[in-house]
Amino acid sequence: MFDRYGVTRRRTAGLRATLTASWKRLRRWARGLVRRWRAWRAGAATTSEPVAMAALRAETPRCRWEAAAILGRNPQRSAEAVAALVAALADPEELVRWQAAEALAAQDAANVFPVLVAALDDPEPLRRAGAAEALGRLGGEAAALILGRHTSDPDLRMRAAVAGALGQTGDLTCMSLLVDLLIDLEPDVRRVAARALSRLADPKAAAALATVLAQDGQPLLVRRAATAAIAAAPHPAARPQLLAALSDPDPQVRGYAAQALGHVGDEAASGALAALQADQSRLLRGTVGDRARRALTMLERRGRRLPGVGRFTEAR
Repeated sequence: MFDRYGVTRRRTAGLRATLTASWKRLRRWARGLVRRWRAWRAGAATTSEPVAMAALRAETPRCRWEAAAILGRNPQRSAEAVAALVAALADPEELVRWQAAEALAAQDAANVFPVLVAALDDPEPLRRAGAAEALGRLGGEAAALILGRHTSDPDLRMRAAVAGALGQTGDLTCMSLLVDLLIDLEPDVRRVAARALSRLADPKAAAALATVLAQDGQPLLVRRAATAAIAAAPHPAARPQLLAALSDPDPQVRGYAAQALGHVGDEAASGALAALQADQSRLLRGTVGDRARRALTMLERRGRRLPGVGRFTEAR
């Protein structure tokens, strides 16, 4: 017999049985995964501190990562455990270093803060950088003040870590330090400083970021970070550089510039944005042309809302 789609009922029944069996296997696998995860959590909660500290010196990176994660679950670890985590900040594996910094940031600030401050002067650059990252996660004005003393560290990784940590503190008083790092000789430091300024989202930094965009020969990642930071907190001071960035060869730079001009653009920007509507370069969401259209819509609305500002429909 055939059903209305021309498929035999026997074949349909076989397909249904296969799908049912596959679904049951998938459910058993998911339940087993949940059981293993719960068992790992229970084991992590009951693992003694000396065992976890010893595991930080294991040969396999996975064991060291799990040990750091276990030590980070209790914010009242002993001084020996905190010292072991500080030592792990110089681990050769980046993921282990990251987890050690996370674990230190989860500790009681009164206990771990002096240890991290002392680690900023460690002779090992990776350990200094990890301590800076952990201080950034702790946040606060005190952390920003301490980190500000290490912006001229001779090691590139340390300066980049300090720049990122200053952005994580959320303290606006460190904005001048990040602006100074925008002229660092190393592109990676300039990129991280620009990203940190985007986290602070302070329009006062727009002029310094615009200066970065105006310099010839800036690497792609630096230009991206600078335009993204301006888009996070647009300011009219950056308008000329944003207009120039609309013709940047990188689609992300053009997209961020269009996004920022939607907030601070004028009639001169409307023509460039109108021409950019035909740009079909793909972004994470939509295209560059989509952002240009949204920016023009914002300019038109602002023109209707503000007295003395013309509408920008002519360029469209």
